[in-house]
Amino acid sequence: MIVSVTKIIIKFIIFISFCNYNEDYLFDYSKFFLTNKKISIVIPVFNSEKYLSACLNSVINQTLKNIEIICIDDGSTDNSSIILQSFNDMDNRFIVINQTNQGSGYSRNKGINISTGKYISFLDSDDMYYNNHALELLYDKARRYHATICGGGMEKIRIAFNQTIINYTFFKNEGFIKYSDYQYDYDYQRYIYNANFLKRNKLYFPKYLRYQDPPFFIKAMDKAKKFYAIKNFTNIYRKNIDKEFNLKQVIDLFLGLKECLELAEKMKYFRLYKVVAERLNMKLFLKSAKKFDKDENLNKIIIKLIKSINMEKIKKHEINVTIDKYYTNFSG
Repeated sequence: MIVSVTKIIIKFIIFISFCNYNEDYLFDYSKFFLTNKKISIVIPVFNSEKYLSACLNSVINQTLKNIEIICIDDGSTDNSSIILQSFNDMDNRFIVINQTNQGSGYSRNKGINISTGKYISFLDSDDMYYNNHALELLYDKARRYHATICGGGMEKIRIAFNQTIINYTFFKNEGFIKYSDYQYDYDYQRYIYNANFLKRNKLYFPKYLRYQDPPFFIKAMDKAKKFYAIKNFTNIYRKNIDKEFNLKQVIDLFLGLKECLELAEKMKYFRLYKVVAERLNMKLFLKSAKKFDKDENLNKIIIKLIKSINMEKIKKHEINVTIDKYYTNFSG
């Protein structure tokens, strides 16, 4: 008992020291004593005033009440900070951090480090939980089956050319799935992750401004080896396909994909390698490459990426990779 109390006191002193050296950290010390949180929800926020309230309402209305809600305002210039403060004032489960713009990967890493929940859920500020029972269901399944990672289905809302397109990603059966059988790189946000597992293995998001999620997800899944899947829908994902990226974001987009290719090859996930390589054919990548086709730095990155794709090695595993003919300009 004495040892446990001592550990709590030491942790509190360290945490206060952290706060004292981070003036942007808005923290109510009384919240620290509400220990044994079941899930920490980490939400990076950047200019999300249009959807932020809906996102946060989907969190505070969860039937799982013993949670902490870590919101990192990543230098928003709209009304996002006002919305965050209003939720913070009415619900003591919120922890709001204000910082200069660093990117969502950096923000999620900060959330991981200060989280106190047994599990961590990542939620983008324009997304929502599918219903009020999503977190409770994920947590109960994860605890019952001692799952390091546990995930459910996702409703995807894509906005393109002023049209809303809805499709669904879900698991047909409940139970453990080996990642060596799954071999996929997207949709990390429909899972909860054991917090100690992430921290102990130093599983963090790379600091790309775009495409930081897939490298994190691949590394986490590879380390866990398996995850528990449930058939229920748990998340709603909203994506604006028409959104434009700047040059730095496009460079990070291709660097992130390159890292995923390297991970898949190193880990010998050859079906995943095909999935990642053929993402180059997506409109997102083609449009971005063409938009900045005069930039020498970007062209060098794409050339190096295309040359790194080992077609012969992949064929040995009876897997064929097809790359859009546009990239033949980068293969010479």
